[in-house]
Amino acid sequence: MGNKMAFAALILGLMSWIHFFGIEKAGLAVIFSTWALQDPALSRGGRIASWCAIAAGIIYLAVICVLAFHHFHGMGVMLQPVK
Repeated sequence: MGNKMAFAALILGLMSWIHFFGIEKAGLAVIFSTWALQDPALSRGGRIASWCAIAAGIIYLAVICVLAFHHFHGMGVMLQPVK
């Protein structure tokens, strides 16, 4: 079960980069991969896939946070006519 969870997490981590605003996929990739790493019977390939999923998910979340903070003022200006 651990290997399947690890590879599912890797797919979620990679898919978060393909579909913009894949924040939920990146978060699930991190959660599933940490869950898979707790399995003592996880193979070497499963561990590598889990760590890659964690890296892809965290990097994606960091990039989205940096972009959001960088363009925070622009978003406020864009939402001004809505008020």
